[in-house]
Amino acid sequence: MKYQYILGLFLLAAIPVAAQQAAPHLPPTSFRGGSYQLKGGDWQRAKLLYDPQSLRVSDADHKPDDPLDFPAEKVQAFVLGRDTFTVVREVDIPRPTQHFRSTFVRQLYRRGGFQVSEYVAVQMQPEPPLVYVILTQSDRLAAVLPPGNVGFRLALSKALQDYPALSHQLELDPNILPQQLPQLLSAYGTWKADHPTASK
Repeated sequence: MKYQYILGLFLLAAIPVAAQQAAPHLPPTSFRGGSYQLKGGDWQRAKLLYDPQSLRVSDADHKPDDPLDFPAEKVQAFVLGRDTFTVVREVDIPRPTQHFRSTFVRQLYRRGGFQVSEYVAVQMQPEPPLVYVILTQSDRLAAVLPPGNVGFRLALSKALQDYPALSHQLELDPNILPQQLPQLLSAYGTWKADHPTASK
């Protein structure tokens, strides 16, 4: 175990820090062209407007002042521009404290067996929005990663606890930053491929 931990430290020390993330991706304030899919339905093109828990749809039969309104649990996915949004369930957001039975998240990428998405928590003015990273596996919520370094490391450590060396390093190493998440998940995925029977 000690050897694995030292090796992990060496490998992660070589990971470059990614560029700073762009500004938070806030919901639009007016309808925008896109497409959506309800559960069990086909993709449909329409003008869309969303908040964390509902999707409003304006089409040929429903103008923007009288749109269709679908709760998140009825929606499979929707697309606006280059962004794809899906639904995660039973999500607890630490700050501001919120629990969602279902909410929309914006997909970012897949890495190490995880779908990585983001949820933007809007706070009371003048506080800035907080961007949480959401990890899911097979549509199951795996972790909510806060933006702060310590909270990020501890939450990710718990999600990756079946890889003890990496999990312990995340707990102890203050030099690991949220921007390194893609490389951390890649390291986890490589290890997991060599240890398929390991369980959390």
